[in-house]
Amino acid sequence: MRKVLLFLLIQLALLGSVASATFEVDDDLMRSIEDTLKSLDSNIAQKDAKAAAAEAKELADLFAQIETYYAGRGDGGEGVTHSHKSRELASQILQGIEAKDFDAAADVVNNFARTCKACHQVYRKE
Repeated sequence: MRKVLLFLLIQLALLGSVASATFEVDDDLMRSIEDTLKSLDSNIAQKDAKAAAAEAKELADLFAQIETYYAGRGDGGEGVTHSHKSRELASQILQGIEAKDFDAAADVVNNFARTCKACHQVYRKE
């Protein structure tokens, strides 16, 4: 029984390693996020709730993955904090869009951008 349990634990650890290896926080991902954030800002200004909501959800999903990535690194404390905050802000943006409060959503987009900059000060390679 112990051998089976040990085998299963090893398999789960390997599966987690493979899953985390397939997601990279790199320049391409950051550019994609930046483009999505700009488009989101534009769609909020145009009051395009459908497009803006889809982009807010996309950002929330991406930052959930980024949070998991940094949590798995062992040294990603600030990355976890910033990505968690970004995920929460994306949720607040979505709430504003769903309430048709585009001014509030736009304000949160600005906070979101500041959170991105704060994280980049720690992790961006120059």
